[in-house]
Amino acid sequence: MSKQLVYGVAALVTVVTLGGGALSVYSLHTYVTTMSDAEVTHSLAAFEHSVEKYRALPSTDDDDPLTDFTGQAPGTLIAVLQGNSVVNSAIFSDEDTEPAPAAALAPIEAASWREDEPQTIKLDGLGSYRMISSELDSGQRLVSAVSMEAANRVVAARTVTVVASTIAAALLAGLGTVLVVRWALRPLRRVAATAARAAKMPLADDDHRITARVRQADSDPDNEVGIVGETLNRLLANVDSAFAARAASDRRMRRFLTDASHELRTPLAAIQGYAQLTRQESAALPPTTEYALARIESESRRMTALVGDMLLLSRLDERQGLEIRRMDLTSLVVDAVNDAAVSSSDHRWLADLPDEPIWVMGDRARLHQVLSNLLANARHHNPPGITVTTALRMVTDDSGPKVALTVTDDGPGIDPKLVPELFGRFVRGTKARADQPESTGLGLSIVASITEAHGGTVSARSGDGSTEFRVLLPPAEG
Repeated sequence: MSKQLVYGVAALVTVVTLGGGALSVYSLHTYVTTMSDAEVTHSLAAFEHSVEKYRALPSTDDDDPLTDFTGQAPGTLIAVLQGNSVVNSAIFSDEDTEPAPAAALAPIEAASWREDEPQTIKLDGLGSYRMISSELDSGQRLVSAVSMEAANRVVAARTVTVVASTIAAALLAGLGTVLVVRWALRPLRRVAATAARAAKMPLADDDHRITARVRQADSDPDNEVGIVGETLNRLLANVDSAFAARAASDRRMRRFLTDASHELRTPLAAIQGYAQLTRQESAALPPTTEYALARIESESRRMTALVGDMLLLSRLDERQGLEIRRMDLTSLVVDAVNDAAVSSSDHRWLADLPDEPIWVMGDRARLHQVLSNLLANARHHNPPGITVTTALRMVTDDSGPKVALTVTDDGPGIDPKLVPELFGRFVRGTKARADQPESTGLGLSIVASITEAHGGTVSARSGDGSTEFRVLLPPAEG
């Protein structure tokens, strides 16, 4: 906007200066022409008077020279035309009078003369002349001309002055506008800086608040910038209160989930215990009772696992429950892949690991849970016979070196519409999986929460007969 303002003001000043200069040049040219017309008219009158007086003498004739005439200003040219030919001419100077050069007479002979109407004609070797003529009774035409060279030099000098002043005025206007605009927009820049600070604040966590505000001097509602500053302050205050309310609601919800999970563990343990006790105390149970007890035990175990997952997510949201130590991620991958191979022999489990240990700062049990959940996800959601490859590498991205843990399978893949939602809570790929006892819809959500708690990221990609889950973690220093 400031550039547009500078260009606009500079253009306006340039146009005004050019207009004023053009008007002054035109006025000067008109004045010079008017004065030259007056001078050449006076010269012609004196010329006519001299000719009449000269020819009134007894000894004069038409061929007498004009160089004896007096009363003409220096630079004035006079000529006598007979038909279209100059029969006599003279040009005056401060010192002497002499016939006009032959080359200068050709334009006079070629001119179209109109009575009492001055015209400008360029004469070879002499420059521009303002000329006027009158016809005598004898048929001859008297021509008087005054030089326009001095006047043209004045007009040219004035034109150069106008152009130079226009350029100087445009430059000064541009510089002055830049300074004035910068000074005038300082409050707006401070308002923009406040908005930029607010935009850079990390707002994902509950502990962060929008504390940036426009200072009081820049929020005066009596001017446009102050109105913007005051409006921004109200907006920031409104958003800050909304974030505070949401953070309080989230804390209450997490507290409720934590409390509910704790409270549910006791009755679930009691249900499972009574079911086992009933089975042990009765030597023979009817088949329906035996089936009912088995279902009670299965569902209580599944609900206990679900409560445990919810409690874990609640603790991770509160940044609790992690025991961070320096650990070798390579050995953890070996253990997790071996566990998966033992628990599910109908899949092929491969590990692609570096020869040297890769160290990270993390909670070994939770990172083991991350990899176990990813491997379990591949086992549950793919048909038998697929190959699952777990790889560990050091990579570099825009933020620096990272440890990349990938789990890739060659199964049928994931619906592309589901990929963006995979790490949400209680997300299941198909309705069929909702009937699987092992699936709670929290496995990948736990993976994302644990990874984020370790300062990492997790992503998924599926297509072309391959599905890959990629975990990036910061490496341990040293």
